[in-house]
Amino acid sequence: MKLLLDEMISPRVARELRDRAFDVVAVKADRPEWEALPDREILRHATAEGRTVVSNDVLDFQLIHNRMMAEGESHFGILFTDDAAMPRNKASIPLWVQTLASFLETNRDEDALRNRVAFLS
Repeated sequence: MKLLLDEMISPRVARELRDRAFDVVAVKADRPEWEALPDREILRHATAEGRTVVSNDVLDFQLIHNRMMAEGESHFGILFTDDAAMPRNKASIPLWVQTLASFLETNRDEDALRNRVAFLS
């Protein structure tokens, strides 16, 4: 599984996961041209690269997922987070890295979340 970290997630998380041999990119550092795009376009770009989107923007991405499924479109999955379980601050970067590394180790198949959403706890 390959991941795209949405713009609200530190690019340092992606760098540290790449250091562990995972294929993870961050919008902020690796795809900055996507920052101004609507979420649906980000999901389409991620799909073109075979990536699951990691975001805490549950409301928007859940609606996009629902629309895409109704319209017969496909994506490589959306992995939701929340600030209570996964705070977005420098002190929590090791938590992010360990949690995502564990998730990736148990979900190696690129289709593991195809056309699905999941919550990272």
